[in-house]
Amino acid sequence: YTDWRGHLSAHDEAVVREALTTVGAAPLAARPVNELSDGERQKVMIARALAQEPAVLLLDEPTAFLDLPRRVEVLQLLHKLAWERDCAILLSTHDLELALRLADRLWLMPTGGPLHVGLPEELVLNGTLAATFQSEGVEFDSSQGSFKVQRQQCGPIGLMGEGDKALWTARALERIGFDVINNDQSQPFRVQIIGQNGSTLWHATTPKAEREYGSLAELIMHLRA
Repeated sequence: YTDWRGHLSAHDEAVVREALTTVGAAPLAARPVNELSDGERQKVMIARALAQEPAVLLLDEPTAFLDLPRRVEVLQLLHKLAWERDCAILLSTHDLELALRLADRLWLMPTGGPLHVGLPEELVLNGTLAATFQSEGVEFDSSQGSFKVQRQQCGPIGLMGEGDKALWTARALERIGFDVINNDQSQPFRVQIIGQNGSTLWHATTPKAEREYGSLAELIMHLRA
């Protein structure tokens, strides 16, 4: 961020400091770029763009090569900047599930099809998102807002339980091929999650037997057998 002679004015330096502070990168100002992590470098690159005081910011996959926490951090930062600095930010990304949570608008460009623009939630509800990313063996679950791998079905299984344990138990059961039906005690295969003295038990009923397990791993191993 320099003038045509390569010099920074006092105003320029103030703008640069403000940009670094805005993205939380002020402590990195004196460090060589080659010593920065990927996440730190990405913050500095965003600060460099902000120092130009743009009305529109175009970014090509700003979360590429970052681990999950850093991807979330960068996209949250961009969302905050868009609102606080009244800056339109348009970026390409493969982090679709994060985009669904943080983007104010999505542009979907299916192969050979028209451009679809709208609220993430509207594109989910009208089926556009699922149709755009339709692929053999993978489907978009609009109730969960995530993609599911289609597996050979073992049939329905009733699941009785609440909260995080029920959510992740359902995920594990779906992973091994069961179609989970919540709070259905009529199924021949069913699992009840029981809280007991600060611990958790999984009570499994099958056409052959009933048994309790002290861990989710034990339950899944039994049902896969």
